[in-house]
Amino acid sequence: MEGQLTSRLGYGIEFHRGPEFGLQLLMDTWFQGYGASEIDKGTADEFEECFEFILGKKAWTDEDGYLLDAATKEPVQPKVKAAEFYAGRLDPSSGFTDGHHYLVLQPRNDEFLKRTALIIAAFDIDPAEDGEHADFAIEVTDPKYLAHMEKNRYFQTAFTGRLD
Repeated sequence: MEGQLTSRLGYGIEFHRGPEFGLQLLMDTWFQGYGASEIDKGTADEFEECFEFILGKKAWTDEDGYLLDAATKEPVQPKVKAAEFYAGRLDPSSGFTDGHHYLVLQPRNDEFLKRTALIIAAFDIDPAEDGEHADFAIEVTDPKYLAHMEKNRYFQTAFTGRLD
């Protein structure tokens, strides 16, 4: 599949040429809603997990820091403090949304790279001189990863392909 992208970060961006950028583009296109109805639930779940690998997974807590079940937001039994359960894996980030607190786990770039190898068969990018636009070509191991891209071959992204 071939397409074109524009960086939301503006001019002078240096796009990474590794296959992990190809996976980021597929994920971001899905996240932005392009063709989201075309993708099956299992693939959507995979993309969501990939976001957790590179951005860090949220660990939901109550106001006292006890771990909550991600789906139900009910206390995990037996009760355990999220900071103890995830000791050594927490990022300094935290937040509050929909009445619940959360901590963020450290990104798992190694897992993201493993997943990239399972999804991306080939990736090529040809950045324009302005550093804001690029043409790209992605080949995947299974057509399901491109189902949402068929109608949208041009989009914007804030990803650059780099992993922190």
